[in-house]
Amino acid sequence: MIFGKIIRLFFCVGIACMFTSCLTSTYSESYMLVANFEYGSSLKLRADSTYYAENGFSIPYNYLAFCHEVDADTKENIGGFRLSALEGLIKPQKEEDSDEETESTESIPVLGLTWRAHSFAGANTYMVYHMSQNRPSYDIEFLLPTTGTCVLSSCMVTNTAEVAEDVTGKFERGDKMVLTAVGYKGGAETGRASFALADYTQNDKIGQPKDSIVSRWTLFDLSALGAIDRVKFEIEASKDVQKYFCLDNMIAEIAISH
Repeated sequence: MIFGKIIRLFFCVGIACMFTSCLTSTYSESYMLVANFEYGSSLKLRADSTYYAENGFSIPYNYLAFCHEVDADTKENIGGFRLSALEGLIKPQKEEDSDEETESTESIPVLGLTWRAHSFAGANTYMVYHMSQNRPSYDIEFLLPTTGTCVLSSCMVTNTAEVAEDVTGKFERGDKMVLTAVGYKGGAETGRASFALADYTQNDKIGQPKDSIVSRWTLFDLSALGAIDRVKFEIEASKDVQKYFCLDNMIAEIAISH
């Protein structure tokens, strides 16, 4: 009798342990995300080769949302991110000392374009960000903040053609334009990282003034932000210039548990 009770006790304990194990089991995954925005042909681009969600607030990529603001009446993008597939065009440089319409071998970018950068990988698409008064409260959001973590490592950035033209016409010695990424988690700031999009404060190797405008894809280190659930971008310039920049190949460490 006592032996039978002991057997039943162990049986009940075993069942309880199995049940508890099922209730507390979790699924987890960790991976490196490379957001290169190569959506293929699934997106319907506009005549200017751009895309944004007219009825939403963001362009999703995996568990990241790249946010934008859309005018309720016109459905036009009025701030934040949009996707661009517009490649840079090149026009021939005409000889200034000749009356003829001859063309030299040197070429210059068509600065009248809104965006001119190729994507970092040389493929189709990249993001263009506009810091306007109508931009969203946050520019990038991690979509699973309660069940996962997101640590941004870096991204590639460059200027748009209009910004380069604007800076060239307005900046003087001592001027500077800086892009800053501010990380947030649970509403609290986690860290900041800054990148000079244009810098007229430095000298070259022989001590002469150096005018620097970023015109090719350049690494922007975001590791100082730490683990985030939201990111906000700020562009500060010493002169009144347009505030856009291009972004591609954002790298993040993602961990999900549920």
